[in-house]
Amino acid sequence: MNTDTPGATAPKKALLLAGSPRGKASTSLAFGRQLLRRLEAAGLATEEMTVSEALKSTEDQHRLHKSFDTADVVVVSFPLYVDQLPAPLIQVLELVAERRKGLFGATPWPGPGIQKLAALVQCGFPETLQTRPAVDIMRQFARETGFGWAGALALGMGGAIGGKRLEKTGGVARNVHRALDITAAALVTGADIPDEAAQLLEKPLMPKWLYIIAANWGFRNEIKKQGARKRALDRPYA
Repeated sequence: MNTDTPGATAPKKALLLAGSPRGKASTSLAFGRQLLRRLEAAGLATEEMTVSEALKSTEDQHRLHKSFDTADVVVVSFPLYVDQLPAPLIQVLELVAERRKGLFGATPWPGPGIQKLAALVQCGFPETLQTRPAVDIMRQFARETGFGWAGALALGMGGAIGGKRLEKTGGVARNVHRALDITAAALVTGADIPDEAAQLLEKPLMPKWLYIIAANWGFRNEIKKQGARKRALDRPYA
């Protein structure tokens, strides 16, 4: 359960780190930008970065560290990869953790809980419970690097969004919009993500049976596009 942090102060800057290898075309970035827009509308300065941008060069890694150092709220948005974080995101978080521990040792930067970290995780599975191990990993990262854990929003049926702007998904995303509104209203005051927002996002975007039909159609269409129909039932490791 998430509660307000005692003595929390209103943040001034928010950073979005999009953790999908797909970069600018990812659902994770589209999802994260919706929260960032709400924080910006509430008066926060905002910045966004993808993991591919952060790993391009030494200069980009310096920018990554500076962005983390100066953000009051860091939002990490990513897809679920085999119950885990994507490898490039893990690499970026390891860089951040090593630097913060190397500079300040056992003393967190800039002090326990002064900076907040929130996670947005989406998956193609109909059930959001699949995201729990990844959320636990992000919570542990926050604990070990001196961030106050602000909580997580977990979205299932991410394929229904597929990188589109949420405004273009119609009524399918109505609970997503409401959850982001509630989350933004809390984060701008220095509070954590309310349970109400997390519970709203746990509701399916559509009936499970309909999502499975659409997902299977998309899978078959991709097989056809790649010219792999004859190999679709191959079992090379059986």
